Amino acid sequence: MSRMTEGRETWHRLLEWDRGQAPAERLAAIILHNEGFQNVDPIHPLGGRDGLKDMTLSYGGKKWVGGVYFPRGQQSFSDIKTKFIHDIEGVKANNAQGFVFVTNQELRLSERQILSEIDDNIDVQIYHLERVSSILNTPLNYGVRMEFLDIDMTKEEQLSFFSAYSQKMAKIENVLEKLSVELEDYKTIYKSDDFDDEYVDRPRTLEEISFMANEFCEKIWFDRHLVLREKVEQKKETVDPKIWEGALASAEKMIRKYGEENLSPYSTFEWGMLNGKLSALRWVMGEDWDELYT
Repeated sequence: MSRMTEGRETWHRLLEWDRGQAPAERLAAIILHNEGFQNVDPIHPLGGRDGLKDMTLSYGGKKWVGGVYFPRGQQSFSDIKTKFIHDIEGVKANNAQGFVFVTNQELRLSERQILSEIDDNIDVQIYHLERVSSILNTPLNYGVRMEFLDIDMTKEEQLSFFSAYSQKMAKIENVLEKLSVELEDYKTIYKSDDFDDEYVDRPRTLEEISFMANEFCEKIWFDRHLVLREKVEQKKETVDPKIWEGALASAEKMIRKYGEENLSPYSTFEWGMLNGKLSALRWVMGEDWDELYT
């Protein structure tokens, strides 16, 4: 079966969503993170009392709540509005200031306007079908699209992806080059007679920064691997056998490298520190805050 072109395949599979609520909430969480929302925290993707919110998150320094609506097929605007009104009640219930609504439904501009003006005291962002589809058809989200919609990259998209990747690497290299120059300037000042070695901290080298960023990345990956391994063993998720074989081998490599006693499980504090350190080092290396991919 041939794939529809011009972005229609993504659009169609989103509209005919048949994967249920849990994957929908996970997809929405990833999209919102990539869109600049922070501290994205899904509440109960697998079901349970969620306190009038599918997720909590922050944006612009304010607390937001999120609602996710992914029925199969186009619904009436009346049904969409009913769901929206129900979910936006979570803003006041959770002492938040904003509401983001992620849906696989088509919404005309006038309809989005109606929803946005239901409560003038609440900041609202709506990620509707066309907007979500466009986001998933960008190089940053090709992997997300493949995971949730089973849509491989075309040759044209592969060229676009590697072009975007090359541009990002060039940006990082430029930042590292500037850091190197600034580091040399700092060393020159540091070696002057105006500073006492005993009271001046030496800056980390670029090699040290890169080394530690890689270590934190591997440790975070290992913890996520254990979570996935438990789901695979309980037959809650499946992974391609060849990919899984490689993942298991990588996990054993991490154990040999760091020692099992130096890997997960972590306390909540340790997990937060680990992710925070990786985020900070990646920021120093030129990436955006909260880049925690592994």
